[in-house]
Amino acid sequence: MAVVYQFGPYRLDPVKRILMREGRRLALPPKAFDTLLYLVSSEGRTVGRREIMQALWPNTFVEEGNLNYNISQLRKVLGEYEPGVSYIQTLPKQGYQFIADVSQVPVNGTEAVPQAADEHTWWLRPIVVLPICAAVLVTLLWAIRIGIRASIPERTPVLSRLTSDSGLTMTPAVSPDGKLVAYASDRGRDGRLAIWVQPLNGREPVRLTQGPSDDYSPCFSPDGHSIAFRSEREGGGIYVIPAGGGEARLIAHGGRRPRFSPDGKWIAYWVGADVIGYHTNFPSPGTARMYIVPSAGGQPREVRPEFASAAYPIWTRDGKHLLFLGNHDRSVVVEPTDAQAPEARSVDWWVTPVEGGSAIPTGVNAVLRNLGLSSVSQSPETWSENGAGVLMSAALADTHNLWLIPISETNWKVSGPARRLTFGTTMDVQPSLAPGHQVIFSSLNGNLDVWSVPLEPNQAKVSGGVQRLTVDAFDHSFPTVTTDGTKLAYSARRAGSRKIWVRDLATGNETAVSTPLYSGFGSAFSPDGTKLAYRAVEGQTSVLYIVSQVGGPQERFSENCASSVGWSSDGKRILCAGAPPSGVAIIDLTTKQKTGLLNHPAWRLWNPRFSPDDRWVSFNATTAEKSRIFVAPLRGTGPIPESEWISITNGVWDDKPRWSPDGTALYFMSSRDGFRCIWAQRLDQFKHPLGEAFPIFHAHEARRSLLNVQIGALDMSVARDKILFNMTELTGNLWTVKLSDLK
Repeated sequence: MAVVYQFGPYRLDPVKRILMREGRRLALPPKAFDTLLYLVSSEGRTVGRREIMQALWPNTFVEEGNLNYNISQLRKVLGEYEPGVSYIQTLPKQGYQFIADVSQVPVNGTEAVPQAADEHTWWLRPIVVLPICAAVLVTLLWAIRIGIRASIPERTPVLSRLTSDSGLTMTPAVSPDGKLVAYASDRGRDGRLAIWVQPLNGREPVRLTQGPSDDYSPCFSPDGHSIAFRSEREGGGIYVIPAGGGEARLIAHGGRRPRFSPDGKWIAYWVGADVIGYHTNFPSPGTARMYIVPSAGGQPREVRPEFASAAYPIWTRDGKHLLFLGNHDRSVVVEPTDAQAPEARSVDWWVTPVEGGSAIPTGVNAVLRNLGLSSVSQSPETWSENGAGVLMSAALADTHNLWLIPISETNWKVSGPARRLTFGTTMDVQPSLAPGHQVIFSSLNGNLDVWSVPLEPNQAKVSGGVQRLTVDAFDHSFPTVTTDGTKLAYSARRAGSRKIWVRDLATGNETAVSTPLYSGFGSAFSPDGTKLAYRAVEGQTSVLYIVSQVGGPQERFSENCASSVGWSSDGKRILCAGAPPSGVAIIDLTTKQKTGLLNHPAWRLWNPRFSPDDRWVSFNATTAEKSRIFVAPLRGTGPIPESEWISITNGVWDDKPRWSPDGTALYFMSSRDGFRCIWAQRLDQFKHPLGEAFPIFHAHEARRSLLNVQIGALDMSVARDKILFNMTELTGNLWTVKLSDLK
């Protein structure tokens, strides 16, 4: 007897080849139907991309873009009826998994097949019920024309691989004559990113830059004679080099992502910490400044200094304006989630004249919200060939693709809906235009893994190189380790739910320990390793849970614990930072009583930790533009006045302080050198800074960077023999795609 598959409100019939929802038939292209059937019938196992392609296109060579397109079509159809519900999960480096519960229902094969209840077939109904007359016939023919056109699926974009490197190749830029592409690649023996130039006719690439530092983000001058790029040499900045090779010269310290003006006289750039592959580029106040500098060299000039932050400038085609991602309001320290709130209009793409005048908001933020993106802070990349819009990359659901945002060059306002241009399952980023309506872009893979550096923590002495501790396909957030360094805990989303996992570092065995009812986030082991505290999100509330590692039930302790927690040395108390204005509190685990300890009217307090002797508390305090680390004396359970707080750091962004086992040093993450690295600060007996802070682990490579981790998911933990953290390593290549949407 034949069977049909049921999942959620859907019913999939493999014999009649139909997908129905609540009795209505949904239209699917044949290959998209085959893809869905293969995933559904795989009974929840992970199915590799190669396996699916061999099943769908046996003995035929096809580009991976065809499979990407099918997956995108399925997500579009299923998501149209159940927004936010994910049925198909992408597992980086592995493939896909159908994560819904599927049941098989026997059928007798005589059930009637309903008509497809969608825009693809509605035009058939009038043929039966309307009298045939001239006026109706004209109307019907017009409806049929519209229906047939709508029923034809979009063409799969034609994709071609441009590079085939095993490491990282990214940031392409096409020469003005369309004959060359410059890009960054670490294919050289030294493992550093260098600028390479490659003819688009397929001849061998030539390495343009040399040296021990990463070079990337090239941009051709309008005459094609020069290339500007970002280099990490000498502290980082914008350099210019002849396109045929030669000596590079520094143009601007600290600059990122250079863009020549159309007349070649100026270079626009920005200063700040850049990221790759984030779902957001939110410009918090003070973190990004925008400049122009003469391309021949000279004094940089800041553009829109009154903005709280301004980043990612690109020139308009008239060369008189810059389009950029900006945050106008210094009080907007996190991206607004309420589209109706006045502050929501502060974060937008703006257009500003270079020589004076007001900046104009484009209204892109509203368009991106309507798309359902998790963040409206996306960076503009380049104008389309005909000036009809701006290309960008953004993440929607499980995919990170290229998009086109139509923007009028008359009033600098959004002039139409956003259009998705690619449908890959990797990160499609950094588009650059090529002749013939082609786009060259970077297709990147990045997995968030846990890493460690061997360390003698009381001496703050590194004793070896960085090592990867996790190698599976899942992202690992909020890592923490037991004091003896034998067990690791982290948060990961698997099979559609986010849980806390504990891994034995000796055997590799893993166990999910968090409550299955809610998503689990930041965790911390008790000093003896027998308990694990973590926070679970219940609706809009963060709740503290504690689970035994030696058996026993979970306990729900306290609400409003918004960040990771710190244990006392005897395991009887926990420090918890709540959402403002709660501040930091102590929770007595015996009585479950919660007592306020630290608070500030203007600063948000995070990451509280007891010192090993329980006499001090470390934490970081953030304002709109800064994060500082403090230590305060713990003399009782009452509030500690601000006058007793000891300032440990005063950098731009110092975060996540962690004690050494003997309490003589604090380890922390900092962006003080333009990157996000791990530093240490020695302390005297009264917990005042002793000497200058010094680096423990530099992450200055674009391929392997702490900057590529969302700050909320980033964490660090110190054990007796190591320091442990999570970090993303990127790999990828360049692809070309021909897009009719750019005509």
